[in-house]
This record gives sequence, structure tokens and C-alpha cells, in this order.
Amino acid sequence: MTTGDDTAVRPAAADIGRSYEDMAGLTETIGGPDLHYGYWDGPRDPAAVPAATRRLTDLVVERLRAAPGDLVLDAGCGNGLAAVRIAETTGARVVAVDVNPAALERGVRHAREHGVEDLVEFRRADALALPYGDGTFDAALAFEITPHFELLPLLGELTRVLRTGGRLVLESPCLLEPAADPEAAARVRAYLDMFAAGHMHTARAHLEAFHDAGLRLLEYLDLSEHTAPFFPRMLHRLERHRADLVDRYGSAAVERERRTIAGWARVPGSGSVLLAGAAPDAERPPDARE
Repeated sequence: MTTGDDTAVRPAAADIGRSYEDMAGLTETIGGPDLHYGYWDGPRDPAAVPAATRRLTDLVVERLRAAPGDLVLDAGCGNGLAAVRIAETTGARVVAVDVNPAALERGVRHAREHGVEDLVEFRRADALALPYGDGTFDAALAFEITPHFELLPLLGELTRVLRTGGRLVLESPCLLEPAADPEAAARVRAYLDMFAAGHMHTARAHLEAFHDAGLRLLEYLDLSEHTAPFFPRMLHRLERHRADLVDRYGSAAVERERRTIAGWARVPGSGSVLLAGAAPDAERPPDARE
């Protein structure tokens, strides 16, 4: 397993990496090192955050349909736990890319701890300019990264590196309906700013971008009901660890995190979706779908 370094990373992408480092310790304390939502059966499901985030990881990884000998791309891999899980559960080889060198180093450690260091390569790269040829990968994962991108350029680049029929699986926070008033829009903006993100796309926009990228949609799931418990549980963990968090990060940072999470959870139509699609045959037009 190696860590590579592609130096041609956009300044904006580097800003994303720095932002995640600035808030990583605080967010990981209350949300876990996966840095993504969890999955609960309902509001009465007692699962703790780490167990629920593992559930969501497994739900997403299962849809890659990866197998030993396959090559899978994890774009925007963060701390690398999903990449490690892919290798663990499927035996596939994984290339995990991100713009944050510190997160990539954590990924290397996770892979070593789980005994899959020979199956996972971590590399610094921009998801909009992947250093791989057309048709390189059997499957690709985009796990809660779309707020950092315009959708069509991202999906177009991920589709480019997939072989014909290769699967793309995407799970992301989204708006089920556009923010309808200034207060809701301000809460969305605050949530995005916390992650140095630029866009909170609608569920419809994700579907349209799949179509425009030429992907054949295989599955669409609205996960909003199952991911919604993430926010009250994060806030509970924040209050439980507040004194320690204030000592480490300062009261202003802790209060900003609390206010931002609570605000996003109250936005009408805030949710999450999962889409799985297949890369098209290069010889047929994108609209020639089965």
C-alpha cells in the first residue's frame, strides 16, 4: 500500500482539506471517524453512532457489487474507513483518493490495523482531474462528497474512469426540495461553510446529473428517514463531551458546531439519497437506455 501525491490540486480543493483538518477532531468526537451519516431503522432504534455509520457504509459498499480481482475507486475517501471496508468485505483492490494528506495518512493506518494494506492504495488527487485512464475501474464510490462539486463535472469524471457497465454508487446529503425561505437558506449555507463546501444539491439534481453523465440508473433510495437520527445523536454526544471539547477547541467552535448541526436538521426537506448507476457502452448514446 502506498500514498502518492499529485501536486496539481486546485487551491479550492486544498482549502477543503484544510477545513476538514480544522474541524476533524471536534466532528470526529461527536460523529465518529467515518465522517458520514449513520443508518437507523427509525427514531427508536438504539444503535450508537459508530454502529449506525458502519451500517450505512455496508449499505453503500454492498451496492458496488465488487469482488476479488476488481479495482474500485473511492473518490474523496476522507479517513479511508469506507475504502478499508470495501477491501475487507469484498476482497477487491481499492484506490482511495482525497485532497487532504493528513486524512490519507490516517487511511494508511486504518488499512494496516485492519490487515488490508496490500489491497488499498491511498493517493492525493483531485476528483475532478483523476490521474487514471478511461475505463480503469470496475466500480467507483462517491460517499458524501457532492456538496464540494458541481455535479455534472464530478459524475462525468467518475464515469470516464469506469469500464463499460462499471458501477458508480453515490450517497450524499441533499435537499429533497429547494430551500424555500431566507432562514432555511441561511441554515443550509452555514452547514456548507462548516465543511468548506459550495453546494447543497437537490435530490432531483442528482438524478438529472446521473442522466446527463450517461449513467444508467440502477437504484435510487431516499434515506432521509434513516439518516435523520444522526443529528440528535450528534448533539447528545456534543453535550456529553462539551467540557472536554471546549477545553480543546474553544467555546466558540463548539457552539458553532452545535448551532450549525441543529440548524441543518431543522431545514425543511433536508435529507440524503443513495443512487447506483452503470457506466454506458461507449458505442451507444447516453439516452439509449435499457
